[in-house]
Amino acid sequence: MDNIKRFEAAAGFLPPGLRDIFMSLGDDIKNDIREIRLRSRRPVVAVTSEGSFFIAGAGRLTRFCSDIVLGADENEIEETFRRLCGYSVHSYADAINSGYITVSGGSRAGVAGTAVTDGGKVTAVRDISCINIRIAREIKGSADKILSENFAFGLRSIIVAGPPASGKTTVLRDLARQLSGGRLGESVKVLVCDERGELGACYGSVPQNDLGSNCDLLTAYPKAEGIMIALRSFSPDIIICDEVASEEEAAAIEIGLNSGVCFALSLHAGSVEELRRKPIARRLAQTGAFDTAVLLSGRESKNIKVSDLFD
Repeated sequence: MDNIKRFEAAAGFLPPGLRDIFMSLGDDIKNDIREIRLRSRRPVVAVTSEGSFFIAGAGRLTRFCSDIVLGADENEIEETFRRLCGYSVHSYADAINSGYITVSGGSRAGVAGTAVTDGGKVTAVRDISCINIRIAREIKGSADKILSENFAFGLRSIIVAGPPASGKTTVLRDLARQLSGGRLGESVKVLVCDERGELGACYGSVPQNDLGSNCDLLTAYPKAEGIMIALRSFSPDIIICDEVASEEEAAAIEIGLNSGVCFALSLHAGSVEELRRKPIARRLAQTGAFDTAVLLSGRESKNIKVSDLFD
């Protein structure tokens, strides 16, 4: 599925008035929209590679908010929410409590409103007030530079770091596709531990994203548990997981590294300094298995020698 079709599939969850406006946009705009943001009684926002835009008359994008820009009311928010759930809200209760819904086509909708809690845990969400539909995008070739610069002599472990929306997930997804598809001269056994459903974007049992020909996908497993299942049952050559953050996850990664498995993983960090301040980065560096961290910024990437971070 190309990016325009993914956009149209995502926009198809909007109620008719909003959907028709988004469907009327030119293909170049559809191809560039990353997010559709709806907020109750607030302007609709389309996020592109150039930033946030409002929708003016005739589907024209503008950076300036005014009385003529498109908005969404409570009924449109509620209708979009029900469409995202296939009109079966109870079936998505756990996902809604976690703040997101994965839909056909691989896109993902963040949903939030008023939380109902019990003992500090979210047990339900009512009065949905904001929805962020993140358009699933595959950019095949996005891992080319990382592969050529870091995997020229075979499989290895690597950290991909960057701020939110810097392309970490996109790069990891393409890394899985190329490694399992034989980029290193032969296909390697890849396992993707996809706790949040963004790498494979599995809908039912079918990944909506291309992870290559020799890749196993564990969806919604907590990363630490998924890594241990992978080691026990799937004998992967490399495990790929997104947004490693906890000590429990780091411990599971250490067990995998000691078993001879490589890892490609991402961390949230907008700069070298921020990466250096992360305890999880220090712990991973101390394993000695990660030679390089790739710091993403916009369309650029920079290789950092991990040992230099904590010398």
